[in-house]
Amino acid sequence: MNAFIVSLITGLCGGIGAIPIIFLKRINEIFEDTILGFAAGVMTFAGAYSLILPCIEDGYVFQAIIGILIGAFFMYILEKYMPDDKASGNFTLVLANIIHNIPEGFVIGAGYEAHGKGTGILLAIAIGMQNIPEGLIVSNILLKTLNSKIKAVLYTFLIGFGEPISAGIGILALEYIKYLIPFSMAFAGGSILYVVSNEMIPKSHCRGNEKKATFGFILGFIFMIFFKSIIKE
Repeated sequence: MNAFIVSLITGLCGGIGAIPIIFLKRINEIFEDTILGFAAGVMTFAGAYSLILPCIEDGYVFQAIIGILIGAFFMYILEKYMPDDKASGNFTLVLANIIHNIPEGFVIGAGYEAHGKGTGILLAIAIGMQNIPEGLIVSNILLKTLNSKIKAVLYTFLIGFGEPISAGIGILALEYIKYLIPFSMAFAGGSILYVVSNEMIPKSHCRGNEKKATFGFILGFIFMIFFKSIIKE
């Protein structure tokens, strides 16, 4: 299975996460915060152990430090100048989430090129697990604007197509610029850690469900340990 197909499946996970909106009258806040915490644990493992640690183990400590800092700063700038999840217009909301998916696709492509199929699949699992609760949240926002559950789900599926496109870009770029691989991996790891700390954890801790979200985080981290042990490079 190549990186493009894996990233396509990963991108579609957002739409899969949106499907329950069709059957539910109202999303339970405890469930939403718990699964968001789970996704945060998954992403933390992927960023630290699948992206940053390999750079350090290969001796690229300086590139890792610089990549982490620039990756985090990049996400800060992107967040500052792009519309947030509460944007009222359909177009601006879709655009914001497509742009958010671009670095995720790049992460998958970079993982395949830099450390092989096993790392690429592991990262795809991590990002896919994050996209499921994200899709649920995004579709819930779209539902309030579109007043149609079917349209909200379809829009959420369409948003995910940014990932396979950017994965292809990541593969092509790293194929010709091998010396940038350690930096690129650390850049992606820093971006992930920023999103987890600045968005996912605060969102899961702001409605009184902190403990449940925390145990969701721990379970997500353990989930990735399991997959790391069975997926070989």
